[in-house]
Amino acid sequence: MKHQRLNRIVIFALSLMVILSLTACGAKREERYLTYVDSLISANYLNASEEYTRTTGASQDEADAMYLQNVTRLADNLESFYGLNISSDTELAPRMVELAKKIYSKARFSTDRSYKDNNIYYVDVTIYPIDLLNQTHEDVLSYVNDFNSRVDAGDYNNYEKEDYEHEFASGIIDILEGAVDNMSYADPVNLKIRIIQSDSNFYISNEDFRSIDMAILSTDADKYEKEAAAAASSSDASQSDADEE
Repeated sequence: MKHQRLNRIVIFALSLMVILSLTACGAKREERYLTYVDSLISANYLNASEEYTRTTGASQDEADAMYLQNVTRLADNLESFYGLNISSDTELAPRMVELAKKIYSKARFSTDRSYKDNNIYYVDVTIYPIDLLNQTHEDVLSYVNDFNSRVDAGDYNNYEKEDYEHEFASGIIDILEGAVDNMSYADPVNLKIRIIQSDSNFYISNEDFRSIDMAILSTDADKYEKEAAAAASSSDASQSDADEE
């Protein structure tokens, strides 16, 4: 069994539309919106929830559960992205969650201003996308090719499927763990987050949170898919030539 990468990172909208009481007005309202968006991002990615619980009235347990849901989702997405099979691996599954926590701990953003435009309130957010997956792409690709060469050489013929999957996944995680401390960031992404007001409540939409989430971690998935398709096409052509001979 050879390994091919990469799959697309799938972004799932989270149920984060905490309904907040709308009592402030004018400049105080704008300040409150700014604080809310800042605290929402901080709680989800940096595990910094003090301001979030104070602003929203959510309990610490609720904030902790929201953060754990978010990092677990990233761990699951990374597993899918690299074509891994570690959900039942008692060593690598927790290790991937810890990696996800470390990745998100590097999240960089700023909430720049809150303002009213045509009776709608917005918060401008600047995200500095984590570029880890793009930076390690060549290393991972080299590792996959080398691993497949060892498969062809019969190095894993006597491996059980679980051991084989563990061996492959461990190498991918090693690469990501080794690079996370020295990673850089892609070009900043500017987002305009709408504050939805309903009667005396306010929140942001799942669509806007999805935009934030997609900007936090940069992946050039289209490029990777084209590379994988080209590699598969080349492999098929080589096999066809060999068959004709």
